[in-house]
Amino acid sequence: MSINKKFFVVMLLGFFVFTCMFCGSLTFVGKASAKTYTMKLGTIEPPASPKMVGMERFKELVEKKTNGGIQVKIFPSSQLGSAREMIEATQMGTEEATLTTSSNLSGFEPSVSILDLPFLFPSRDACYKVIDSPFGKHLLKTLEDDGLIGLSWWDSGFKQFTMDSEIAGLSSFKGKKIRVMENPILIAQYEAMGSSAIPLNYHELYNALQQGVVNGQENPLASIYEMKFYEVQKCLAISDHAYLPLVMAVNKKWYESLPKEYQTALQEASDEASLFLRKHQLDLEFKEFVPHMEKAGIKIVHMTEKQKAEIADAIKDKTRAALMKMLDNRGKELLKELDETIAKIH
Repeated sequence: MSINKKFFVVMLLGFFVFTCMFCGSLTFVGKASAKTYTMKLGTIEPPASPKMVGMERFKELVEKKTNGGIQVKIFPSSQLGSAREMIEATQMGTEEATLTTSSNLSGFEPSVSILDLPFLFPSRDACYKVIDSPFGKHLLKTLEDDGLIGLSWWDSGFKQFTMDSEIAGLSSFKGKKIRVMENPILIAQYEAMGSSAIPLNYHELYNALQQGVVNGQENPLASIYEMKFYEVQKCLAISDHAYLPLVMAVNKKWYESLPKEYQTALQEASDEASLFLRKHQLDLEFKEFVPHMEKAGIKIVHMTEKQKAEIADAIKDKTRAALMKMLDNRGKELLKELDETIAKIH
């Protein structure tokens, strides 16, 4: 090989090595300078809750999908405040996200109260088909006016009744004091059943039941189990009378400040974790929660279709009337869309 050719080869190899080193350094700088986001996620749920298992899955998925670009820090058991305080903090951006019930969001966006209507869904399967439908997405989008992005509906389960006395149908509720979330639909529900509806903070409920401040309450099986309400109640009636969904709500400005690929990662992680939680919680309800509570001494009764129909007939008009007072025109259109969606599925 001539000197000129050798020189050319050496120069070419040198240029190749320099280019690789330069590109590698750029890649390193790019990764080193990439911004890392912290996502504070607050909830009232206790550490042992199935919802916490779902949130841990969400954290794992977000951090994996963003290669650590978003770090999720979970604060359970109302460490960041009450449900309302955490929603307000998420609106203001002092925390990035909260997992909360649709009922808690109703004071900020009345449209989500549509899902608080009792005896709304003919079955669990129909319920999940409805919230997974375009209607579910349309309802979540209403939260944007309140500075929130509703990523997904998460599962809390169907509500059941508990009481300090036997539950044998509608007549069992007459004259009773029943704890409710501060929601006009729920207040109307129990007033129509002949009860006094007592709005009370969730974390005050155990003591209130124990001391007889209230006689009963309604919650999904997971909540009754986790909060040990069965210890201070005599009867648990499996009624499946209303669905209690949760919303993974994120601060809108923070979400929109994220790179597009991170926004996609959050949405995908929330959707996947939501479906995981739905199955996980359903597996636990009658395999673990109910047998444990029954063994602890609370009487478990399964309400008959006739008993449920009697309650449904007594409360339907008053709960719908309470909802209609809360809704604007958009909310009324969403209620119409919901009724049509249920009719098609059913």
